[in-house]
Amino acid sequence: MTNNSYLGFFSLLEDPFTLTPDPAYYYPSGDHANALLSLDYIMNNREGFCLLTGEPGTGKTTLVRIFVNKWQEKAEIALIMTPRLNPQEFLEAILQDLDVIYPLSGNKNDMIKEFRDFLLEHAGQGKRVVIIVDEAQQLPDDTMEELRLLSNLETEKEKLLQIIMVGQPELFEKLASDNLRQLNQRISVKAQLSHLSETATADYLITRLQKAGARSAHLFDQSAVAEMHKHSKGIPRLINLIASRSLMVAYLEGKPLVQERQVIIAAKELTQQEQKEQPKPKNGTLFWRMAILLVALMAAGVTALLILNGTLHLP
Repeated sequence: MTNNSYLGFFSLLEDPFTLTPDPAYYYPSGDHANALLSLDYIMNNREGFCLLTGEPGTGKTTLVRIFVNKWQEKAEIALIMTPRLNPQEFLEAILQDLDVIYPLSGNKNDMIKEFRDFLLEHAGQGKRVVIIVDEAQQLPDDTMEELRLLSNLETEKEKLLQIIMVGQPELFEKLASDNLRQLNQRISVKAQLSHLSETATADYLITRLQKAGARSAHLFDQSAVAEMHKHSKGIPRLINLIASRSLMVAYLEGKPLVQERQVIIAAKELTQQEQKEQPKPKNGTLFWRMAILLVALMAAGVTALLILNGTLHLP
């Protein structure tokens, strides 16, 4: 059975539940809509910092792509996807992404001077410059401090640079530490993505089905939606996984409507697949664990024997 026949069975033009972040399938939940407004706000008002957080799979990457698509003609954008860089490497990555020509000597003062000239030139043209750091919770503390220092590049009237930090919820905890207090105080705009409610999950499914060309956007009945929300906890990426597998189960059974039963089967299959993909301990690791356990048992046995013979006295 081909994928085409699977899509045709449900009158779909394309797969509505792919895992690739696609702006065309953006679902504007309250949190997501507010996050996009926050990103636009710092650009329009030349605010320094914006923080966007959310658990894996909640849609941060999709929002970043929508933001970049909207602003790429009106702003120079540096997108840093590998944040585990020291301050020098981080600065170089930014300048390279923005096509800023800097001395090959690597002299930091010269690099900052070139960057400031670049920012002033674009400010004079009314063009924004923004740095987006993905997975920002992985930034080393000294690199975060470098980011704070870059935010000092400003005129008497406005910030020359906008900085967007995107990361998982632990980024909040990291920024709350004493050594990053100054940076945290400069973040004026914060947006957080939460899980979808059951009602929003149903709307999310309908939205994606409609965008995929479904004749009927109600391919999941109420019991199926409730079961899917229970297993996915309202995380869009998990909803996509379960919904896609549920449609396939219904297709194989010749059912035009997904019900609770198909979702249960799909969720169970995904759980089993996840368990199979869990890394198993290597033979060497298992050997040493067993050896340590055996030594501990032997030691315990010797100790007990000495006590019984009166050779060893407990205090």
